[in-house]
Amino acid sequence: MVAVQNHLIFNGRYIFRFCALLHLKSKFLFFPILLLFLGSALELQASPTEKDSTSKKAPLKGFSISGNYRFYLQHRFFTNPYVTEVVSGEPVALQTRSILIGDASQLPELTLNISGRPTSKTSFGTDLVVWNQNTGFFNYYRNLQLGVNLYGSFATPIGNVSVKAGGIHWHSMTPFTLKAFAGYNRYSIFERNPWDPQFNEIDRRYSEYHAKGAVTQDVRWGNQAFQGFMMDLTELPWGLSANVLYGKTQNAGSAFNLAANPLDDSTNTQYNGFFENSVPNNVFGGRIIKRKGKSHLSLNTFSRRTYSDLKATLPVDNQVHTAEFFLDFKKASLSGELGAGRYQDVYQDKGFGSMASLKLNLAKSLTRIPFELHAFRISPNVVNNNSEFVNTSVAEATSAASGTQLIVGSNGVLQQTGSAMLGIGQMANNRMGINLNADIPIGNLNIIVGNGIAKEIERKNNQITYGHLINGLTMSRFYPWSFPSNVGPYNHLSVLYRGVFETVYLTDLSPNGQVVNDKYFNNIEAQVKYKFDLFKRPWYVFYLGSYNSVQTFFAPVTVFTEKAYLRYYAHQLENYYTIHPKLVLAQYLGWERVIGNYDTQVDIQTRRPRNQEGWALGFGLDYLMAKNTALYLRHRYFKFEDRAFTLDRFAGHESTLELKIFF
Repeated sequence: MVAVQNHLIFNGRYIFRFCALLHLKSKFLFFPILLLFLGSALELQASPTEKDSTSKKAPLKGFSISGNYRFYLQHRFFTNPYVTEVVSGEPVALQTRSILIGDASQLPELTLNISGRPTSKTSFGTDLVVWNQNTGFFNYYRNLQLGVNLYGSFATPIGNVSVKAGGIHWHSMTPFTLKAFAGYNRYSIFERNPWDPQFNEIDRRYSEYHAKGAVTQDVRWGNQAFQGFMMDLTELPWGLSANVLYGKTQNAGSAFNLAANPLDDSTNTQYNGFFENSVPNNVFGGRIIKRKGKSHLSLNTFSRRTYSDLKATLPVDNQVHTAEFFLDFKKASLSGELGAGRYQDVYQDKGFGSMASLKLNLAKSLTRIPFELHAFRISPNVVNNNSEFVNTSVAEATSAASGTQLIVGSNGVLQQTGSAMLGIGQMANNRMGINLNADIPIGNLNIIVGNGIAKEIERKNNQITYGHLINGLTMSRFYPWSFPSNVGPYNHLSVLYRGVFETVYLTDLSPNGQVVNDKYFNNIEAQVKYKFDLFKRPWYVFYLGSYNSVQTFFAPVTVFTEKAYLRYYAHQLENYYTIHPKLVLAQYLGWERVIGNYDTQVDIQTRRPRNQEGWALGFGLDYLMAKNTALYLRHRYFKFEDRAFTLDRFAGHESTLELKIFF
């Protein structure tokens, strides 16, 4: 049941985007399930104590229910409130104190995972989420989370067939077709994610991170959400296997009209009625795989088709066709993907563009220090929002299936675009680059370093975008329940799921506003993990460093001078001490700097470019209350200011309490 125990998205990914994928009305699902439970209870009470030849077999054989309960409380106090906008020349700030019960990312409190296996080769799964919005009314949000899923399998003389259909499945193919970016596991683990697993060893999360550089994740990690029909063919002749899919993804859904709710309460926006229109918006793809030992070769295709008008006469297409491979040489491995893709709508069709990604891994026994070399090049004509790479070059037409607003089911799903400053390994179209990563283990000390160099292929836009590693989660909570773009006192900020990014405009343009310089990107990432014992208890210390720059010239490493358009530095130091087998003390310190030069936009009053500094100091406790039950406390002091854009600043502290129970 791990696959459905937690809520939607990671790499990543946004719960509100999947609501349009759920076609069943929750009010029609909740009451049959309730009657089912009541009927089961009555049957148990009426069951005879002795065997009766006329008794029927238990109707719920093979039926199971599991789930989790998550209570979440946030308290925030500003010593310097954040200005969200300027109205008639006057700044409008957030209130000084805020208390919120329930996650601001629209996640439920109670999740029931329901599954059944009528036969040995068929099964189904569904879920029910319940959420008390604490509005003062006694109306509860009730809905589906992953929908109703059907699974089936059977054998034929030429191979095995398995089918998945119905609700949301988590699936991946290849990096260029269907997959979410998982990265190199360089992330802070101080703040807990809603989908984080829970163990009966309270410090296992930190011991795993030290040993593997990652923590155990559920089935969503590295996968994309998909709804529709999937078929897998395995054990075919000549060592072949295949996968076929047709349906919808988070970027290919449809808008719903909302049915009238006679109760007129806070839950009415979740009762989906019917499609607003019948404009198609679907994806389809598949792959054929040949395996030999640990090596394999596959041919892959993935496409999306929608229309930009309600009459469905103006098509919008993007498609990708690739060959992917993995070759194992025991002490080394070579993997990659080569192919072509295109984007086409009524306004533009530039034909197919090429795409390539190659990775060479060398083992420690061969080079003493294991390392990976990754090179990639993706044409600006290739678009696929369901892949690992980011679209930074094509302004996509909006699907008419999204309705009158850019909501779930269109390319209106907010993503970081422009000339994005990305982490090592994260690819983008209209870009080519090379990354080198090395892992240096020294006893209980592990040092992992990476260096990335990239360049844009064509001069496409005058924007640079970057995120905030230190206070990005805190800033996203300034706008609960929504993910707006171009907000804040200077309209620089855009809100993602549990994060934000800012947009910077370049000013070194031609007289007609065209970009005249190439953009080069550099990124150094460092990760240090250390473990030692104090009073016979483990203490884990982790450091994460990121040093980024964007400039007009090639550089082998990050540029640390004003010759760079933009420089971004972030440091995160965290440590965890196991005070008791059931209690862990957590500590966090973060600091970041963002510095722009005078070829980027400046403030009208100060006449200076970006000059930002942010820091955070946090403490926390993890307490294992009982088996499958734990309490997590976090308290964080935060501060952020831009010395050039004087309204862009805030300071304060926030506390969170999470109680999580699995059953």
